[in-house]
Amino acid sequence: MDAENEIFSSDSLDAPYQPPQLRSVASVSAQDLTATATDAAGVTDRLMTGPFVCSPASTEYRCPGESHSISRAIHLSRLSAFYPACRQCQHRHDTGQLNPETVERIHQTEARGRQIPIFQRDGVRGVFLNNLTPAKAGRIAAAFASLLWLDVPLTGLMSTVAGRASGKQPRQPSRRGPSILVGYDERSSSPAILSSVIDALRMMGCPVIDVGLASRPCFAFSVDHLQVAGGLFVSGAGHGASWSGLDLYREGASPLSLGTGLEEVQQKFEAGVTRPTRSAAFQKSFQAAIPYEAGLWKHFHALRPLRVVCAARPRPARKTIRKLFSKLPCELSEIETVAAVNEPLKHDILLDRISSRVRQRNAHLGVLIDDDGARCWFIDNRGRLVDSLALTAMLARQGRIDHPNAPIIAETSALAAIQSLIPAVELLDGGDSAGSISRIMRESNGSFGGGQSDCYWFRESFPACDAILTLAHVLQGLSRSDASFSEALPDPGNTSP
Repeated sequence: MDAENEIFSSDSLDAPYQPPQLRSVASVSAQDLTATATDAAGVTDRLMTGPFVCSPASTEYRCPGESHSISRAIHLSRLSAFYPACRQCQHRHDTGQLNPETVERIHQTEARGRQIPIFQRDGVRGVFLNNLTPAKAGRIAAAFASLLWLDVPLTGLMSTVAGRASGKQPRQPSRRGPSILVGYDERSSSPAILSSVIDALRMMGCPVIDVGLASRPCFAFSVDHLQVAGGLFVSGAGHGASWSGLDLYREGASPLSLGTGLEEVQQKFEAGVTRPTRSAAFQKSFQAAIPYEAGLWKHFHALRPLRVVCAARPRPARKTIRKLFSKLPCELSEIETVAAVNEPLKHDILLDRISSRVRQRNAHLGVLIDDDGARCWFIDNRGRLVDSLALTAMLARQGRIDHPNAPIIAETSALAAIQSLIPAVELLDGGDSAGSISRIMRESNGSFGGGQSDCYWFRESFPACDAILTLAHVLQGLSRSDASFSEALPDPGNTSP
């Protein structure tokens, strides 16, 4: 009888079915188990020494900005497809068995797209959308608002507790958030950044006062004038047209720099903040140019007829200068700061044009105002660029006339050089950041601050760094005598442009 007939024979119907090739566990000997284990170990060794490398079980792959994990296979596929989030992934160097050419391209892309720190010495700066997005700017604004909320008194909550203790019906506690001023410069990316900043501040319960398009000195003046808790100015000054950023001010127009409060904003930004209130705040506008120009008038008086050549990059600064000179005995000659294709002219080109115009018109001086409205460069009556140290020494001497006992604040990098130009004047080390110079001027009641940064600080109701104010003090100094600009400067202060 063959195997098939044997299986289905009448003698085997009552017995339990068991395949002929299988044996029961009881019949397996110890030697068989040892051989089986040895074979399994051999297979494992062959797998581990083969071309496949298993990632540690504890490794978790998660793309930046996503809340869920992904497998290593998806990680490698996204890496090979140049997924944008891979540039910031902590596992971007885990390339597995990707093609060497693909790995080389990944490294080249990483080098080109390497992220730069957006929190810089005197503010926030980054390439628009690449380094600084509107959403990221909103989170920075929320972190700044969270810092200002720490100074808001708890009077509303304390009165509620006192009312409950006395048995009276407590009123609903209400805390008004700190008021924050906002404004922006002329860059095409500024409105998008500003919109996100305003939304974030209102969601944080901070009333927003919008001054719109303004120069940075006008904005700083408004922060002090309105006595708000802080200010956020959208500006990429100091960088190319593709950059944007934020300048931050606390009460009294005190600029935040690394070492004077900006690092606290950075810490809150990195840690994340929560809303201190569930009520969104209001927003209103303010015409900042009117009081700002009125405050400048007191510095443009008793001037002798002077011919001035001016190139001002910010449109608000150009408007202010035109209004001021329209009522002065001085003659203003303006130079365009953009080319025919509406592209900003380079710094050196503008200085050459100012120098040429000064010599052609026999002008007394020329001035170039940077796009932030604060930095400025001067050309003397001979058409030569005025050295910043020489101008600092000249303005410091004038400051001593109005404030004989007030110290002069010098940038750390220029302290020794300025001391050699004005040895009889008390100098204080103001550091090299805007926040440190402003703080030292407040603490010491200094009359003037300057150095090699082409920024000059004057004692107003707050330490003001303003190119138009600097121009006013230069005109005042020249009007006190018949001396030319080159004669009023120390000898080492003139260099060729």
